[in-house]
Amino acid sequence: MTVTNGVTHDSRVLREAGALSRLGFQVSILGMAREIGVAPSEGRSGFRILLCRKWRATRWLEEKEGKAWQIPHKILEGLQYLIFSRRAEGDIIHAHDLDALPSAFLAARRCRAKLIYDSHELYLEQWPRNSLPAFSSFFLPLLRSVEGFLIRRADATIAVSESIAGQLAERYGIPPPLVLRSCAPLPSGEGNAPSLRRLLSLPQGNLMVLHTGSLNPRGRALKELALAFRRLQSSIHLVFLGEGQMERDLRNLALEEGLSGRVHFLRPVPPEQLIATMKEADLSAVMMKVEGSLNNFYSLPNKLFEAIAAGLPVVASDLPEIANIVRTYEIGILCNPEDPEDVARAIKEALSPPRYATFKANLKRAQQELNWEKESQKLADLYRRLLRDRG
Repeated sequence: MTVTNGVTHDSRVLREAGALSRLGFQVSILGMAREIGVAPSEGRSGFRILLCRKWRATRWLEEKEGKAWQIPHKILEGLQYLIFSRRAEGDIIHAHDLDALPSAFLAARRCRAKLIYDSHELYLEQWPRNSLPAFSSFFLPLLRSVEGFLIRRADATIAVSESIAGQLAERYGIPPPLVLRSCAPLPSGEGNAPSLRRLLSLPQGNLMVLHTGSLNPRGRALKELALAFRRLQSSIHLVFLGEGQMERDLRNLALEEGLSGRVHFLRPVPPEQLIATMKEADLSAVMMKVEGSLNNFYSLPNKLFEAIAAGLPVVASDLPEIANIVRTYEIGILCNPEDPEDVARAIKEALSPPRYATFKANLKRAQQELNWEKESQKLADLYRRLLRDRG
């Protein structure tokens, strides 16, 4: 598997690797170290992780401020990863997202292996056009041509949702990709998972709305979520379980709005402990916003499935893929994520005793149908087919 992140908190990649290793496949993941001093290799849960350490020049470009540095940084990082990925070998080369696809394609040709393109999103539709530097108007069509050339040469394509699968099929004239949703595993023993209520010392009877995942400004309505708590009673708390570049702004916002005692920040927990940790919350917030991005519009985030696995009703953005799950299983309340007043309305409605009891009961059915144990069978069937075709 090839992926250009640090792997450790990429639950989709880790779950796919774990499922395949349990079937007897020997799995290696080639990732890109995001922090200085990270070990270059790691053994984990039956598979191996190899991390490429960044060049000094790559780190220098990454630290530069301003949109104009984004594309040179991505190009240099891609070149470095391309060289590192010469370590890839196997019967199947599995690329996670477009930035890992060129190196996977070359590795598959070199090894005479089958190639899988696992599209976690509409990669080229992540950014609103008005948020990119002017010279991106040249690079984006070029990258689209690269994606079109490579996706037609992949032996299989995977997408995270029906909408994204449809977009890729229509855009590039390929058969409909396999839809492999990022479902979470069925609940298991809690083990040594951290206790949210103990960490926060919340008074008895106080309620907790939980947001999991990185505090990234792109596509997430985090400020709007925090501002909604001005309209909620003081016994309802907001917990951000994650970290990222918005943390400082969110802390300042909470202080300015007199919410610092009700908006809390906790470091992320390992993926294998996340579901057990989430169970102590009362409600999960799935706050995605469009911001002119087609990728955001069709998003089906991991946190929705994690909430289902943890048995948490949701307050969620009224976007097509998210709304389809929430309405089909009746597990929460939809809202306009860019309107703090509407977010507050949704939280109040979701926590009202009659609705809350209904959602909790419906989550049991959702857990039985939307779990990784069931969903991963599609991945297993795909791998078996590719190996048969390879002979």
